[in-house]
Amino acid sequence: MSRALKALALVATVAAITPAAAADMYGSPAPSASYGYQDSGAGPASQWTGAYAGGQLGYAWGKEGLHGPQGGVYGGVNTAIGSNIVVGAEAEVNIGGQTRHTVSGGQLIKKSSDWNAAVRARAGVAFDKVMPYATVGVAFADDTVKGFGATDTTTKVGYVVGLGVEGRVTDKISVKGELMHTGFGGTSHVNAWTVQDNNVSSTVLRTGAAYKF
Repeated sequence: MSRALKALALVATVAAITPAAAADMYGSPAPSASYGYQDSGAGPASQWTGAYAGGQLGYAWGKEGLHGPQGGVYGGVNTAIGSNIVVGAEAEVNIGGQTRHTVSGGQLIKKSSDWNAAVRARAGVAFDKVMPYATVGVAFADDTVKGFGATDTTTKVGYVVGLGVEGRVTDKISVKGELMHTGFGGTSHVNAWTVQDNNVSSTVLRTGAAYKF
């Protein structure tokens, strides 16, 4: 056997026995590089457990032409069921710029929704650092009509459903993309001597980032 082959054999032997020797010496498996992640060894779902908070930004398409951007903050808590299922609760508050202008009786009418919020349940399937999920809950939104020198506003209560995908960038930071739909039903606003109908139901496409505590 050549000297080169003997050297390779020696290196292979040392590489094979070093982890076992380290385990015997310290009473646990030899450490490995984590590259910013922690693996609990209890399945991918356990890596998503805990509380988190973050910010989000998106665009809303309204049922009656109330389109516009919106952004806000959200937070929640996750827990694991088994090795892959993640369930939790999440709350959010957003400021929106959804507006539509119409003309009635020769007057300019502004219909808008300036804010919205929701409290939702969430369930997902964890695949290591990626988790697709579904969500459903109760939604709230501002519904305002201005015209004829008067303003009529109300707070609507409805439902929200959605789908999303979240990915862990590090052990503490995650990013998400989601498609949400809210339903509120219509409202008849009385402005001066006129009645103006409005509906702030909308579909929202957005992205966000969160920090896990």
